[in-house]
Amino acid sequence: GNARADYFMPFFLDAESRTAEAEEIDSRAEEAARLLTEWDRRYTKDNTRAVLFELAMDELVDRTWDELNEPGDGDGRTRRVFTPASAVLAVLLNAPHSVWWDDTRTVGVAEDRDDILIASLAAALERAKAQHGEPDGGDWRWDRVRNTNIYHLLGLESLSVLGLPIQGGPGSLNPSSGRGIFGASWRMVVQLGPEVEAWSIYPGGQSGNPVSSRYIDRVDRWVEGKLDPVLFPRSPSDLDAARTASILELNPER
Repeated sequence: GNARADYFMPFFLDAESRTAEAEEIDSRAEEAARLLTEWDRRYTKDNTRAVLFELAMDELVDRTWDELNEPGDGDGRTRRVFTPASAVLAVLLNAPHSVWWDDTRTVGVAEDRDDILIASLAAALERAKAQHGEPDGGDWRWDRVRNTNIYHLLGLESLSVLGLPIQGGPGSLNPSSGRGIFGASWRMVVQLGPEVEAWSIYPGGQSGNPVSSRYIDRVDRWVEGKLDPVLFPRSPSDLDAARTASILELNPER
């Protein structure tokens, strides 16, 4: 699940519903809202609607914080000098007539919150179709839109594992970025009690040595979201002999 989607989605859908009642709805926004009602608000690999929501959020951020862009040179391409956190945008949604909603690019028109939400939906659908084709054509699948890349510390692609289709997205327990270089590498679940139990996963070894047997030995399980039991040995005898690769003995008397 995704608390971020749970919070923002109703605002998009409610704005579309109110605008449709006034018979002023953009057909693209109407279609986008219909497609989003089919979304379970999860970022699974086979999900085909998360991409639309993420594009809608991108548009909402761009259109809301346009006042924070550098002065343009006339071609419409400017850089935003600062982007407030999603929490700030979440609070702003409860002020439908704030001056921040006004689109500075439109002269003589003062947009409100619903205007920006509707415009964001319409633009998101247009971008989704331009980038990934029709909604049910197969290319809206999340694992075709968002991948993760595990780069070697030297940045060499030949020593890296790239284009991994994983589940997760912004605001989820398994976050991922659009560039595929941000996310949770180490994952762990701990159950506290008289006897601590834990399960974890890490995609591979930390030495950076590609000939090591531990180099990428857990990448497949990591991609699948699986976890392995964590060992808590209290003495050497608690270790399974089959797990022992080598033994180092330290003798201070020598």
